[in-house]
Amino acid sequence: MRTQISAYISDETKAEVEAFVKRYGISEAQLIEEALQHHLQALREIPCDLVVPTRLMVTEASMKRVAARLASDELPTPALRGLMGDDGE
Repeated sequence: MRTQISAYISDETKAEVEAFVKRYGISEAQLIEEALQHHLQALREIPCDLVVPTRLMVTEASMKRVAARLASDELPTPALRGLMGDDGE
């Protein structure tokens, strides 16, 4: 049995899909089915605390704190500098 699903994707992703299926001679349906299978397998095998979300969701309050921090003259913390790969040299 087969089921059809629908999803909205960016123009950039659509272009990548079209280029891939043209290059490898497979259908979009095959590519999407395999991609979903690989993704679901990874989610089963990788501990959930190691899976990094592809999108970051912030609340209105946390966005206000971020904006205030960006507008301040406060220097970044050593932890943030390390995270960003800026060791000060």
